[in-house]
Amino acid sequence: MHEIPAYRQPFGSAHNSASGATQPVDEHILKLYMRKELGRSFPFAARPRAGQIVQSIADMALGVHDYSPISGPTKPMEMADAVRKGMNEFEFYKPRDWDNGKDTEEYHKFKEIIPEMAQHAVNGILEFYGDTKFEGEFQRWHQDELIDVPTMLFQDYTGGGRQVDLKCSFPTRNPLKKDGTRSWRFPKPRTEPTPQQIMQRAVYWKATGDEPGLLFVTPLGFNIVDASNCDALKPHALEESYQQVRQRWLVIQNLLRAAEGKWGNLFALVQPDYGQIVGRHGPDILAIAKQIWRLDR
Repeated sequence: MHEIPAYRQPFGSAHNSASGATQPVDEHILKLYMRKELGRSFPFAARPRAGQIVQSIADMALGVHDYSPISGPTKPMEMADAVRKGMNEFEFYKPRDWDNGKDTEEYHKFKEIIPEMAQHAVNGILEFYGDTKFEGEFQRWHQDELIDVPTMLFQDYTGGGRQVDLKCSFPTRNPLKKDGTRSWRFPKPRTEPTPQQIMQRAVYWKATGDEPGLLFVTPLGFNIVDASNCDALKPHALEESYQQVRQRWLVIQNLLRAAEGKWGNLFALVQPDYGQIVGRHGPDILAIAKQIWRLDR
């Protein structure tokens, strides 16, 4: 277990994460405060939870659920059994209650299409690896020489010197019709990764040396993006993206040092974007943010 630098201890900042490097600084600081002082996390939403369920079903069908480097793969389930278990997991999700029913509506819609998307995910992973054996997700660590804490990461699938991350895109709502019903827009699988996705892939590449890929899945099918069809996933571009990630980690590191162990000092160094906070996390989290940013006064 690594030692946490003294200046980070008051803030509970024990490690970085690959996904955290793409998070706005004010949101990162708010997340640290909520976790350390309130024992809370940001509220979830149906969309990311549904993505987790798609991956869970795919993992069970592929026999890589509950994977560990010690125990190795597990026995694959029949697809119908994996879907049944995954959908039972999704039943425990409680939709948000502050967005005029949007999350509730999405939750019920996503229940209809998760099984189909999970099958697309399985097909895509099998196409990506072919006859190559691959592992499921487990915790890994990366230590950058300029950053004084390690970075925690979870690769979805790894094998044969290649990694692939599953990215799910779900339907979005159309406006209500006059009769009170609505239709949904079903996206096609992406052909280009977002800058945030590229930065995450760059961290995984730097940590493991595995060639990165992305498996984009929607209800309409899947698409595989890797260095063969995307210049942003070639080594020189990944190195540039990794340097951007490193710079973000350094910004957080320097802010925590400058705060000298006091939340009020830290909040004074970061300008909150209340519009983004309420849009992503709702009025309860906005109230917490407005309260804690007063601590710098």
